[in-house]
Amino acid sequence: MADVARLTESMEMYLKAIYLIEQRKRAARVTDIAHELGVIPSSVSAALRTLSKLDLINYTPYDIVTLTPQGLDVAEQIMRKYDALRGFFIKVLGVEESIAESEACQMEHRISDVVFDRLLSFVQCYEQCLMSVSCGMRGSGTSVAAVKPVARTARST
Repeated sequence: MADVARLTESMEMYLKAIYLIEQRKRAARVTDIAHELGVIPSSVSAALRTLSKLDLINYTPYDIVTLTPQGLDVAEQIMRKYDALRGFFIKVLGVEESIAESEACQMEHRISDVVFDRLLSFVQCYEQCLMSVSCGMRGSGTSVAAVKPVARTARST
């Protein structure tokens, strides 16, 4: 069984790429993964050997690549983080979609489970507030992004 806590960002990116390709094609090939990640096929082969040793993927050279049940669990967790972060940036903070996607892709690998759980709780509370009759923002379409930040003034010394 793999020590998934020790996966590098690069290994997580490979798992995510395989997951996304599997969603489209049911299985991935080295060339598909290389294209998805913008890397050369030899780099993909080296990463796949490592992920295979960790029992996260089924891989044989020159054959298709699929996630193992454990690899699928890890990839789905990465995707949950990505989707939640992206949604938070767009819906709550009002960030442009392309920026939200880029930031979520970077943060999905670094956010701790504790912070991620708290973020999900906040978003759930935020969404309930928007739906609540007692919330002054209900139906107004107001988001956190619509609130202007307070201007900072220079400190006097």
